[in-house]
Amino acid sequence: MDSTFAWLRTTFVPLLFIALCRTLPAGAADPGITPSSIVIGQTGVFSGPVAEPGLQYRAGAQIYFDEINAKGGIGGRKIKLISYDDKFDPKLAAENARKLLFEDKVFTLFGLIGTGATAASMPLVSEHRVPVVGSLSGSDGLRDPKLKLLFHTRASYNDETGKMVEQLKSTGVKSIAVVYQDDAFGKAGLKSAQGAFERQGVKPAIEAPIDMNKLDALVSTVAKVAQTQPGAIIMVTAGKASTAFIREYLKTGERPQFFGVSVLSAKALFADLGADAHGIVIAQVVPSPLRASYPISKEFIVAAKKANSKDTTYNSLEGYITAKVFIEAVRRAGKDLSREKLISALETMNNYDLGGFVVDYSGGKRFGSTFVDLSIISKSGQFLH
Repeated sequence: MDSTFAWLRTTFVPLLFIALCRTLPAGAADPGITPSSIVIGQTGVFSGPVAEPGLQYRAGAQIYFDEINAKGGIGGRKIKLISYDDKFDPKLAAENARKLLFEDKVFTLFGLIGTGATAASMPLVSEHRVPVVGSLSGSDGLRDPKLKLLFHTRASYNDETGKMVEQLKSTGVKSIAVVYQDDAFGKAGLKSAQGAFERQGVKPAIEAPIDMNKLDALVSTVAKVAQTQPGAIIMVTAGKASTAFIREYLKTGERPQFFGVSVLSAKALFADLGADAHGIVIAQVVPSPLRASYPISKEFIVAAKKANSKDTTYNSLEGYITAKVFIEAVRRAGKDLSREKLISALETMNNYDLGGFVVDYSGGKRFGSTFVDLSIISKSGQFLH
């Protein structure tokens, strides 16, 4: 487990959680379950410069939960999702997790948004065996075999960057730069990219950090990257960090191939960059929400239209898929629902096909999917494949 997780474990986590964790009543029935409802909780970044993926993810999940609730719920119980904004701050995420479990008394955690938020929630999760279904993070550190309570529904950054480097190498691109946010998310993605380069026998031209607090001062970073004359730049960035870097880089007069990880929002890119977003490649961990060849995509579009929702992005489809995995696990767990039964139910998902997208937790796995596709933003802001 990388230094980010060691830091979280040895600094604020013990001080914040140890005393609080002991206040849960031993042997008490699992909270958050009534004859008519199941209350689940989520912490994530829902405001600020990197909020767009999280907002879309939550919107997609809510579309499916609303659909289930409109039919009377699952086993007669309706789903209530409580979400708190942690503003991309792991310490606040830890406080949110505490509040969800101790004050809101949720049954389980769902769809945690971001590497830092997920990692910060793990000590409390482990202490009380609280299952977590879904995390909007591809961090390999969060896929440590010891984290048995965290069930991922998406591929890892290792899978994403591996696909990028393989594609670039196969097309003859030899000089590849990496830029990354100087935070838990960015460092996790950088580590994955380093592994991808090593497997392909390629060395990155440069690894350049981006300070999220200094997005208006990227000139020196861009100059260092441009000096290596990269044919492609892999960006482990999200939100405003991505658009700020690309906008500044284009001022050099050069136009390398820009590759972004899955949390890079095409919607935000096109809104900020307009025509300059054309040609940017983004790794996707779910099928295109607009490709009729995937039954899950067709189902999602129908559901979104019925809900009068315009949230039909890759991130919202990922949230929708994660909600479906959770509901299927609840269904399999049966009427006498408990956290332990939910865990057991998730473990029975052996090549569970949601409609062209398969989730598999067989053999003790906790990373349910390795699906990665590369998409290109078109001139209209849509995706080409």
